Amino acid sequence: MHDVLALCAEASTTLSPWLSVWEAAEHSVADQHLATAAAHWEYDLLGDELPWRAMKNADALVSELGSWLVRYAPPRLLAQDASDSLLHRIRLIGLTGPARWTDPHWPNHRY
Repeated sequence: MHDVLALCAEASTTLSPWLSVWEAAEHSVADQHLATAAAHWEYDLLGDELPWRAMKNADALVSELGSWLVRYAPPRLLAQDASDSLLHRIRLIGLTGPARWTDPHWPNHRY
């Protein structure tokens, strides 16, 4: 699913309508795909990078995807029994600057 989202975002140069569709899909399969995507995306988003190669608007897409994930994903991930470490990394995406890097749950990634 996350690969399809990247394809749609690149083709349309926007994420908003695709994220809205995913958000509206209240089904366990959509939540399973969200858990897979979040685990795939978190490393790049913690480094303020887009988890795919963008042709245009990469900074705006990073910001939008990160904000959406922080706002939307936690309750759905909890329903999928996501690990505490994944939930902390999603929370960290919403922090900026020293608040992110000095948080006790920072995974010590090197970018």
